[in-house]
Formats: sequence, structure tokens, C-alpha cells
Amino acid sequence: MPDFVGQKMNPSFFRPTQLILLMLAALLLFEPALANKFETIGSGVAGSSRIKAEYMRIIGYVSGGVLLFTSLLSFLMANTNAQNLNYALWKQSSGMLLFMGLVILGFAFFA
Repeated sequence: MPDFVGQKMNPSFFRPTQLILLMLAALLLFEPALANKFETIGSGVAGSSRIKAEYMRIIGYVSGGVLLFTSLLSFLMANTNAQNLNYALWKQSSGMLLFMGLVILGFAFFA
């Protein structure tokens, strides 16, 4: 039995087969818990598609807002952190985040 005391568990610590098994286990264990959130076997929940559409709208507003906020941050904090992607490519990253945020907000607004 290996001794893991004091070792950090980063992705390179695991073997590829262990990562594949971990991802499959997560997929099989988490999906059944979420499977019947909106509809049940048989007649289903009344208005479940309306509830799903409302949740998708809320998710769109939140994710679009986060993307617009990160776009603003990458514009305001350009060339401040060499470990960040926007140190050299701040114009491209800010523009792409702005574009994705506006597209997602557009989908949420017009859905």
C-alpha cells in the first residue's frame, strides 16, 4: 500500500486508466440522481417543459453576465499578470468573452 501522506493529488498523479474509471464512475453515479428532476415515469410533471425553459433562461443570464464581467476584467487588467492568458492576448480574449457573453445573453433574452 503506497503512502500518500504529504503528496499533492494533481492530474499527473493518476494513471490514465484511473482517470477514465473515475470519469465513468462519476458519470454513472451522478446522472441517475439528476435523471428524474423534471419528469417522472408515466404522466410526468405538469408544466415541466416550462420549468426547464425558465431554468435555461436563468442559466443563460448568469453565464452571460459572468462572461461579460470577465471580458471587462480582461480589458481593465490587461498586461498585469504574466501567468494569465490575457497578458499577451488580452484584446483577443476580451473580444471573445464579450462575443460569447452577448450571444448567450441573446439566446436567454429571446428564448
